[in-house]
Amino acid sequence: MRGLRYAFALTATAVLPLAGQRPLTVTGIQSLTFGTLIPGIPTAVSRTDAGKSGRFDVGGPHDAQGQVTFTLPSVLTGPAGATLPLLFSGSDAGYSQSQNIGSQIGFDPRQPFLITFSGQGRGSVFLGGTAQPAPTQRAGSYTGTITLNLTAFP
Repeated sequence: MRGLRYAFALTATAVLPLAGQRPLTVTGIQSLTFGTLIPGIPTAVSRTDAGKSGRFDVGGPHDAQGQVTFTLPSVLTGPAGATLPLLFSGSDAGYSQSQNIGSQIGFDPRQPFLITFSGQGRGSVFLGGTAQPAPTQRAGSYTGTITLNLTAFP
């Protein structure tokens, strides 16, 4: 049996705040990782899986609101242009003001989500998903890019 390895690159963008406001920050902390997969068997990673879920730390004006949106890949790309389908569902993302993976509010990463920064002006966004390798999936390393966009509201 041959295994497949997958990795993601996390990227982030932030819209600049108004003059005098604390700047927005988005930092990719941990990539969503599926590990070794078996062809033909879908593998899900929960947003609460500390070892495999993706994590972004966000910062902004304390107690202010912001909007999180993702640009999510529909496939991972691998050897010789091979692709591997991905699925993101209604509760695959979560937000925690305390930056604690165990205290998240779940949300659909395919939809915009309103967050409130903590009193210290920070929080964390976690992401899970499902890899769906075909029974004839080519072995090798597959990658994709997830982008988190953050916009603050005045």
